[in-house]
Amino acid sequence: MAEKRFTGVTKSGFEFSISESALDDMELVDLLAESDDNFLVFPKVLERLLGKEQKKRFYDHVRSASGSVPIEAVTQEMQEIFALCNAKNS
Repeated sequence: MAEKRFTGVTKSGFEFSISESALDDMELVDLLAESDDNFLVFPKVLERLLGKEQKKRFYDHVRSASGSVPIEAVTQEMQEIFALCNAKNS
């Protein structure tokens, strides 16, 4: 039986698919808690949640015209992704 996945599209058009086990992971919670005090941990949060390929696609999606990946864009999109997953889980 296939694992349940949370799929969705953010307002900016990023299509994501996250496994239920990625969300139900205490190590993800540990990383999120650590990121409150040390934002440098946040890329590990993204990789743990999205996986390497989807993280790269995510960065390419929010990449600016100058080629950088704006922190604000990443955090806004991730907040929206968590909200969409939470809404589908309730």
